[in-house]
Amino acid sequence: MTSPNTKLSAEDRAQTFIDWTRLNSKALTIGFLIVLIAAAGFWFNQQQQRLRAAAAEKALLLAKQSMVAGNLQLAQSDLQKVFSKYGKTSAGIEAAMLLSQIDYDQGKLQDGITRLEKIAGSSAAGSNESAILSLEGDGYSQMGKGAEAAKAYERAAEATSFENEKSYQLSKAARAYQAAGDTAKARAAWTALLNDPKAQAVAAEARVRIGELTARPAK
Repeated sequence: MTSPNTKLSAEDRAQTFIDWTRLNSKALTIGFLIVLIAAAGFWFNQQQQRLRAAAAEKALLLAKQSMVAGNLQLAQSDLQKVFSKYGKTSAGIEAAMLLSQIDYDQGKLQDGITRLEKIAGSSAAGSNESAILSLEGDGYSQMGKGAEAAKAYERAAEATSFENEKSYQLSKAARAYQAAGDTAKARAAWTALLNDPKAQAVAAEARVRIGELTARPAK
């Protein structure tokens, strides 16, 4: 049974809370408004990002349609606009990658690599990071810079969480080392892939390449 003293104590506490609320009503109101404004700002920012991403995707689609139609000049112009205006979106990143591939096809390898270096590591790159670095490696490979290509492929392997993609990029690195004449690094890369149970997709090629490297004298 609740004693009179306990009941009185509870009433006193309730009255104390009411009194405190009255005294601090202004501070509470200000605090509530701050939280409300912050929440509204966050919502508005999220909405703006979604709208921007949607606009970027639409612009990218138009550029791709120009590519499919064979109008490469218009496609390049449209892709450059997407990259310039929406470079911090995934669509902008994809536009930059397509521009770099076009540069490669036109023999402007360094221009393509330079663009890729600008977007690599950016927050917008996201899941495209591995593909960006791999494309960068392709550019170096076409330039005959095997060592640089291999390093880019190794970074591409580090950037992905998919085991098949990882082993594929590491196999590209091994080929690049081999093409550059770095027998020691090529053999080490192929041996690591052969001994990796998660890299069975490239195990057969690794076995063949190691045989080739063992049969020929080191340079």
